[in-house]
Amino acid sequence: MENYILSFRAPLNALLQRQQIFEKLAREYPQLGPISIDMDDKQYVMNVHAPGRLENDIQNTLLSYGFRVAFLKADLIKVLDPKVKIA
Repeated sequence: MENYILSFRAPLNALLQRQQIFEKLAREYPQLGPISIDMDDKQYVMNVHAPGRLENDIQNTLLSYGFRVAFLKADLIKVLDPKVKIA
């Protein structure tokens, strides 16, 4: 399975209500990794570590809770297989 960092553009209220967003996403998608909200070029960007391309599901979930977000991009995370030994 491939891991991704999914990036969403989020409004200021997402930053102010980030704890609620984190709790709702953790409840809906327990497989998600760390979630952060950063400021990038005067826009707030929410980054979600996900074990797959879940951007549509995450966006629809947040929209259903009243958080307006827009998907920006998905970056593949290179992960080493734990069965592979490094010399």
